[in-house]
Amino acid sequence: MTLRLTDASPKYWGDNLPFWLIVLARLGSLFLMLTGLFYWADILGVFGESGLERGMWVAPAARVLLACSFLIASVGVWQLSFWGVVMWALSAITQTLSIAIIDDFSAYATAITIVHLLALIILAACCGWLVYRSTRPQDV
Repeated sequence: MTLRLTDASPKYWGDNLPFWLIVLARLGSLFLMLTGLFYWADILGVFGESGLERGMWVAPAARVLLACSFLIASVGVWQLSFWGVVMWALSAITQTLSIAIIDDFSAYATAITIVHLLALIILAACCGWLVYRSTRPQDV
């Protein structure tokens, strides 16, 4: 069974999620898709040397893993599924570790990682705000 954020839960978000949260999740999904396509372009050699030829076997393996995982996370976040957010977090952590461990991992990887981490923090803050608002006594 999949936990979906669109399931009815009157205690937390009512019958429907707020429109701004759906838009925020869709923008995050598009950003994830662009990140995955960035890694695929790097693997195919659009930016010069192919990402499969740079570095030891660990670096190309990490690039392929991130290219696939960011696209999978994009689908999950677009569907507003909990597993999509988990994939996003795991992909961002993997990317951060790859940058820290592997020399010359990817161009702009540090900037992309910072944006991913900030976006995850914003998404968590928005969800926390929704839970806070739902637990307050309602004025009738």
